[in-house]
Amino acid sequence: MEPRYPNESSTYRAARDLLLKDEQELVEKAKSVAAKRRTLPLGGELKEDYVFQWANDDKLGRSVKFSELFGDKTTLLLYSWMFGPSWDKPCPSCTSLMDGFDRTWYSVAQDAAFAAIAKAPAEKIDAWARQRGWSQIPLLSGYESPFQADYKCQGDSDDMQLPVMLVFTKRDGKIFHFWSTESMMNHVDTVWPYWNLMDFTPEGRPERDTPPQNFRSEFLEKNYKE
Repeated sequence: MEPRYPNESSTYRAARDLLLKDEQELVEKAKSVAAKRRTLPLGGELKEDYVFQWANDDKLGRSVKFSELFGDKTTLLLYSWMFGPSWDKPCPSCTSLMDGFDRTWYSVAQDAAFAAIAKAPAEKIDAWARQRGWSQIPLLSGYESPFQADYKCQGDSDDMQLPVMLVFTKRDGKIFHFWSTESMMNHVDTVWPYWNLMDFTPEGRPERDTPPQNFRSEFLEKNYKE
């Protein structure tokens, strides 16, 4: 049955049908890119079995090895978000993403391990997580680890953090890098609720660089120049 809404004009329906074709093509393109991603050869073997600190819940401050993050899964998604040791507050955009990741963690974790890491000390991450109400996604601190430097998640210092989604896979007892975001602008746009929801509106995405927040990161504004 063709959709028809109350009082819509034939002009609207014709334009909507044309747009629907574009929307369907966009979905097919996204599926095609995902299929190509799955055919990537294995990346490099994990440089070392990095040691992190848990940064939430009753495990706060305890050490955990990279290899342990997989649990019983063969795939690990790891989001490195922008919150360095000297930062007053983390990146507002990363916080927006983490708000969504925390709520989707349960579903994702049925099929793949999923965690988030920041360079700030564990206690600092935990305090921010409590303020935001994050309660599901496992949080890690890479404060004492070279992981973020090795895997292109930071610039020339521990405080110059970059947002990167990384994926690792276990094969025959070894861990390999599978894929990472390599574009810093809208790098995980397809899983960012705010921008995608605003795309549905007549006004479109607002002319702003980051979703609205009730806080500011003075460190970010001072040290990250466009």
